[in-house]
Amino acid sequence: MSQEGNTLSLYPSSATAHFNSPQTMNASSAPPPARAAVVPADHHSSDEEKHGPSGSSSKGGPGGKSRRELPAGAVATLKAWLLSPEHFTHPYPTPQDQTMLMHKTGIDKKQLKNWFTNARRRIWKPMLKKQLEAGKLAAAGGAVSGGAL
Repeated sequence: MSQEGNTLSLYPSSATAHFNSPQTMNASSAPPPARAAVVPADHHSSDEEKHGPSGSSSKGGPGGKSRRELPAGAVATLKAWLLSPEHFTHPYPTPQDQTMLMHKTGIDKKQLKNWFTNARRRIWKPMLKKQLEAGKLAAAGGAVSGGAL
């Protein structure tokens, strides 16, 4: 075996000699450009997965982790807890509730905390606001109609 055969090279020996020669250097002998990161074969990308239901991107730029949705069963369990009459007035799970929900849904503590933070902002607060507005309108409507008679 020759000395050249023992060296580690990205190019065959003839290509290396050809590449290093300034007279023969052209676009075809240049090393290939760096490749972008390969997306796993099991990754499915849909428009909603990339941008979410609201149409806005969940990550600011390339290189960030892709957005992963929680399993539908886990979301249903968490929504049921959040919207139940006993928790609606105070939608903050106790440590015991957190442990129970983590076991029941199969998600970790960080996912649980993030879900509740977002759910209070996106689900609970608008729902509470609608209920308060409906209550005020009903109360105001009752007072107006009662006062007019």
